[in-house]
Amino acid sequence: MPIQYVSSRGGSSALPFADVLLAGLAPDGGLYVPAEVPPLPARWPEAPDRGYTATATEVMWPFVEASIAPD
Repeated sequence: MPIQYVSSRGGSSALPFADVLLAGLAPDGGLYVPAEVPPLPARWPEAPDRGYTATATEVMWPFVEASIAPD
């Protein structure tokens, strides 16, 4: 199930990543934050050896994958 994002002020309904990316701030003036934070990738201890780009991609992927993954 894709991660839903909610306003940090609690005054907006939950939205998927693609919608919050385009919206910027929530209508109540809050920041959109994940309703739940997924666990770090299993290979996290190897991160320093993998380089910045590979590590950043792996950490960020759970937050956006359902919105940009091909059908």
